Amino acid sequence: MGKGDRPLTGFVFRLEDYPRYLERVGGASYIDVTRRTDPARIGQVWDNLSALVESYGAPWVVQLWTKDAATALARGGAVLRRLVDEGTTLVAQVTVTGLSGTVWEPNTPARPFAGVEALIALAGGPDHIKWRYDPVIPTVHRPDRFRHLAGQAAALGLSRCVINFIAPPGRYRRVDDRLAGVLPGWAEGMPGYDDTWRAEIAAELVEIGAESGLSVATCAESAGLVGRVPGLRPAACGDHAWFVALSGRDPGRAPTAGSRPGCGCAAYFDVGLYGQWARCHRCLYCYAG
Repeated sequence: MGKGDRPLTGFVFRLEDYPRYLERVGGASYIDVTRRTDPARIGQVWDNLSALVESYGAPWVVQLWTKDAATALARGGAVLRRLVDEGTTLVAQVTVTGLSGTVWEPNTPARPFAGVEALIALAGGPDHIKWRYDPVIPTVHRPDRFRHLAGQAAALGLSRCVINFIAPPGRYRRVDDRLAGVLPGWAEGMPGYDDTWRAEIAAELVEIGAESGLSVATCAESAGLVGRVPGLRPAACGDHAWFVALSGRDPGRAPTAGSRPGCGCAAYFDVGLYGQWARCHRCLYCYAG
């Protein structure tokens, strides 16, 4: 990987890194809030975003990542409103799996899609929001649960669903330690839940999504399923083409290697921080904590 291909943001938010990022992306400034922890739970994220805006002005795009849109808006709605008023395009990835209150997601909202209607209004329409059904977990995923959630998403006007499968055993040690005692077969590598199984589930989700008018896409590690599964689309969480369509302008795309293998994201700057698992939703499968 050459110097120009290195990721444009480090693992720790530092305001002083932002000018170097701007030099490399020009007008295509895209801020993630945040892949590293849920901004509904960690107030420091909003302090970081506010400091960035105060120092350098409004970026082209801000993308919110959350499992709790209502609380995220309660914490950060004021700065998001300011950004929208100043011309920033606001988009969001809202994760809803239907596992709230279980051992998998003990602290996520009990009501699926809570706050999404208000987020749609702030962002400027449902086209600004993607629903993430992430992760799909062997033996835990249920098609009827997905069907029910798809209907709720469609009722809000959402039309895009992004799926991703849980990272396999051996990828993240801290996840392995959490899952070994609750997911039968995890310590043995989950035999039987291979690419064939993933393709079958992806095909099932594409079919169910279509019943509610939802397109289904997959990203990163699961990108190899595209082409194998009819109707399954490729996804880029930081989707430059999506940002261009919503904003009505194209500032050009800076080269980047993405954040992990299979990633098609545009170059982004993240205002979050890792190491917050115990203060966040405490999802057992989370590898960002």
